[in-house]
Amino acid sequence: MNLMKNYIAAIISIIFLICPSICFSSYLIELNNGSTFITYHYWKEGSQIKFYCYGGVVGIQKDLVREIKESDLAYREVIDEPYVPEAPEVQAEAKGKSEEKKEKMTSVSDARDKALQEEKRRIMTEIQAARAAFVEAKAKNDRERMQAERKKLLSLQTELLKLREKVRDDHGGQAPAWWDEPLPAP
Repeated sequence: MNLMKNYIAAIISIIFLICPSICFSSYLIELNNGSTFITYHYWKEGSQIKFYCYGGVVGIQKDLVREIKESDLAYREVIDEPYVPEAPEVQAEAKGKSEEKKEKMTSVSDARDKALQEEKRRIMTEIQAARAAFVEAKAKNDRERMQAERKKLLSLQTELLKLREKVRDDHGGQAPAWWDEPLPAP
């Protein structure tokens, strides 16, 4: 009987070593402005809360943090690809375009930016709804609905990341200023 307990303990230990996501909880860091971050580790250093995010360490002043709580949401590491400047031939070609073509490109670009902003607004609205539904399901201890909302959140976050990459591609590898600004009301 004692030998059986040792085998079971060894098997459970091996499972925890193989699947670190079971062992490590994630934390939801909510800022006063409504932004949220999910991380697997955070610490206090001086007047800042520091945590791992986007492949590096982020530090935020303590007074900007509304709350930090343990979360059931999965932490997913996202690492941005480095910016690679365009080749000189491409830059020279862009400079050689006439003013009329540049004006036409700007109007098309503005229309495309508006469409991308609308797409971002739609995704952000769905994320907020999914978060609210997740919190509601958690309050009711409805595990099945929590799982469904978690999957929906992860899918929407992936969709938002893909949209951000599309926007960055359209703007020479860097997100335009409007991407980080709060969205205007529809």
